[in-house]
Order: sequence, then C-alpha cells, then structure tokens
Amino acid sequence: MCSIFYKNAIQKDNMKFVLLILAIIPCFVIAQTVNTPNDGFVITGNIKGLPEKSIVYLAGSSESDTIAKAIATGGIFTLRGKLNDADGRTLVFPELQRKMFLFINNGDRMNIISSGTDFNDVTVTGSASHADFEEFIFEIRPLEDFVEYYRTQMQQAQTKPGRDSAAIMLNTAYNIYQTSVDRFLSRKGGSPVAALVLGFSYDMDPNKNAELLEKRSVFLRGKALETGYAKNIKQAIENGKIGAVGTQAIDFSQPDSAGKQISLSQFKGKYVLLDFWASWCQPCRRENPNVVAAYNQFKDKNFTILSVSIDQDRANWLQAIKTDNLTWTHVSDLQGRNAAAQLYHVNSIPQNFLIDPNGNVIAKNLRGEDLKNKLAEILN
Repeated sequence: MCSIFYKNAIQKDNMKFVLLILAIIPCFVIAQTVNTPNDGFVITGNIKGLPEKSIVYLAGSSESDTIAKAIATGGIFTLRGKLNDADGRTLVFPELQRKMFLFINNGDRMNIISSGTDFNDVTVTGSASHADFEEFIFEIRPLEDFVEYYRTQMQQAQTKPGRDSAAIMLNTAYNIYQTSVDRFLSRKGGSPVAALVLGFSYDMDPNKNAELLEKRSVFLRGKALETGYAKNIKQAIENGKIGAVGTQAIDFSQPDSAGKQISLSQFKGKYVLLDFWASWCQPCRRENPNVVAAYNQFKDKNFTILSVSIDQDRANWLQAIKTDNLTWTHVSDLQGRNAAAQLYHVNSIPQNFLIDPNGNVIAKNLRGEDLKNKLAEILN
C-alpha cells in the first residue's frame, strides 16, 4: 500500500500508511500543575547520570504543551499533575534529547528507574495502563513487524512463486497478529491501551475494513472510551461507511487526460471499477497488469474502468498510462490530495470500488485473481 497524503514529503515504493488516529495525541490536557489534587498523578524518577538541574516534563498534545515540570537533583525528580483524559503522554528529557511514551492515569503513582541515561534497563512501575502498553510493545508490535516484513517481501518479489511463497507467510503472520489483537481486546478492553491497539490493528489492515473495526470497538469500555484514540476510531468507522458495500456510489467530476470533464455518473448502466492509483505508487504499478487482464477479458460485457490518479505531475501520470497500457478512462485533478480520493476517504493506494449499473457499490479492493473471479461471477 502507498500512503497518498505523505507523498509530498517522501516518495518510497513501500510506505506504511499510518492513520492519523495514532499520529495525533489529543489536546484535552491541562497546563502545568504544582499542587497535586488527591485524584491526580505522581511520577517519581531516579535516572543515574542525569545532568544536575535538568528539566524533566510531561508533555500533552505536543512537546510545547506542558502538563507537569520538575528540576532533577541527583538524578531524582518528581512530577505532579492532573489529567483530563486517559491518552498516552510523552516524558521529555531535553538535556538528554530523549523521550519516553507513557500511559498514566489520575490516581497512579508511577516510578521510573534507570541505571543510565541510555534507558537500556529502564523500569516503569505503578501504572496498570502502562503495564498494558508494555505488553503491547513487547508482544504485539513484533508481530506487526513480521507482517510488514512479509508484505514487503511479497511486493518486491520478482517471480510468481516468490510472491506466492511470501503471500502464504504474510497470511500466516497476519492471522497470528489479528488473533493476538482479539485476545488483548477481550482481556484488556477497559484499558486506555486497548484503543491504541485497536487503532494500530486498523492501520495494519490493507483493506481498511471499517466493519471489522466497528465489530472490535464493542470491546472498548471504561477508560478506553475516554481516549482520543477511541474518538478517532469512531470517526474512522463513520468514514469507512462511505463507499461501503451496499451503499450508493458518490458522484464526482474531474478532467480526463485530454482535459475533458468526466463524471462517474456518466457510466451508469455499466459495471464500473473505480480505481485509485498513482504513477509513483509501485504496488499500484505491480497490480496494473492484473487490472489490464481483467479489463481485456470483460470490457465487452458491460464492464469498464474509471481510474483516478493521485498524481501531481501530469507528464508522469500520462507516461505511466502509456507504459502500463491502461486503455480505459483516466481522470485526475493533479492536486496530490485528490478531491475524489478525499470524498471516498481513500488514504492509501491501490484501492478500488466495484459499482453495479444502478450505482451501488458491490465490492471493494479486489486485486489479482479476486478481481477476475468477481467479474466472472457477475458477468458470465
């Protein structure tokens, strides 16, 4: 998958799309607190080698948003404050240019100990939610790395046997990962970390299955629902219903390769594959031969394709169309953050929507043989 909204900053063949629900820590925090209410938190630390009189502070939505601050003496510091939500926070050591991500709740008495400033043997106690976070980091995140590794292997494989072998390993790793997520949610659904884990699981899903996300969200309860992660998951579920199977496709118009305005509604009466791609997206380019084969097989059976490019460079867009022999209708506003992609909440590519002659979405994200099989099912 290629992230389309990071394209302007970085161009890579295989970019992991990171949902904004995990990139933004919500802003519902308060300013620095000196006196600790009874229901607030306390963080004590003992970091050997921490420079004398070093500033240590707990940050909220950004590093400039200070919740609590202390001056360390002899490597020892104490932070006190009160939180308005259960989100993760960042403990910042400016002199060391180091940070720690923590989960802490009001009422927690957290203790952080390290024998050195490299934090190689750091221990964090006194917070049940942070213990849950460490379980996620050490037991679930490594499984995500395996999934990403085999996904990359499959995308970069030069032969069909190589791709098939990597696909088998990817499927196995992905199933193990998803099982671990389900087990965590069932055991820890009331932990703030549960919302973070659920968000990561959605991030790892190449099909961005909002139905699965909604099904899993019922595990969230208590503190988990007080997080910004949970609020953004709710929004992702709502966004996922746009273009969902069984809904009416949303009409739009954009210029084609000749500059003529083309509307999706012009294709009503046909089966249409609405395909989002870009010339710079290598997974898209690798998938194009499958799309070409499907088009050639079914183009005379009331089927066509409308491709929407996320490109900004017109020349690259047109050259990719020619090179990949994409002989159907293409449109793009050449804005990068394509308006149609935003309308359908397409945040990574390739993505597609199969639309029936009445304008209803009947399938999503069909790739390889799945696309041919679905078209054969409805057109033969």
